[in-house]
Amino acid sequence: MQKDLIIDVGMHNGRDTEFYLAKGFRVAAIEPHPELVRQVEERLSPNLQEGRLRIYNLAVAEHKGTTTFWKNEQKDDWGTTRSDFADRTQKAGTTNTPITVPCRPFAEILEECGTPYYLKIDIEGSELLCLDALKGREVPQYISVEADTGSPDELAAQLSVLKSLGYREFKIVNQGMNRAMRCPNPPREGRYVDARFDGFCSGLFGEEAPGKWASADELLRAARPLVRDQQLFGTSSPHSGSLWSRGYRIFKRLLGNPVAWHDIHARIGPTPA
Repeated sequence: MQKDLIIDVGMHNGRDTEFYLAKGFRVAAIEPHPELVRQVEERLSPNLQEGRLRIYNLAVAEHKGTTTFWKNEQKDDWGTTRSDFADRTQKAGTTNTPITVPCRPFAEILEECGTPYYLKIDIEGSELLCLDALKGREVPQYISVEADTGSPDELAAQLSVLKSLGYREFKIVNQGMNRAMRCPNPPREGRYVDARFDGFCSGLFGEEAPGKWASADELLRAARPLVRDQQLFGTSSPHSGSLWSRGYRIFKRLLGNPVAWHDIHARIGPTPA
């Protein structure tokens, strides 16, 4: 394990990558959206030149070659290589443009970069491809993956895969609360950074991720209201555009627990001394 390395799968606009660099980590980032990659390469050019940042402009896939990437024209964080996800975002009122992008298996990236200390995965439906690549090899101390809160069974299946890789402690973090998050000082991961986050960030990680570590069963019990909210009021719910749904979402936001996407964070065990 390379304790100074983070792999950011689903770099998007590079805000998470920039945060990891500021905290003193090296970063390998993966992003298929060519315009986003060009923007990040320009903004973080000094880090690229110093060798602290490597960007893979490609999609994670089961094969090496090319694949179709549906570029979302209204919400660039909704880009995906999954046609069913593209259909879902179109039903939510957005449009997608299919483009051809390079692709590689995630196992090849791991062979080139090594095992990171922390692995962030947020690639709109293809997260399992990354988790499968970890089977039979050393795994990161910490990992985060966008939670599948569409149903209790889907969330339980995600936790089952993480447990099969050796993860035993978990948190579920509401990304709609990112703007209220502040980095702890003294820091518990890397250097202290006075960072601010938005809804496009995964944000704090490792021992700095908010909340208490819990078992998989404890997390499933705690997540039941989140699953219910997504089923009734989430973007893909049948009531998402109704006045009732909009009112409920405003109510939850005022309570400080908005209906939003969540990340599952997992660790192998307590941080070694």
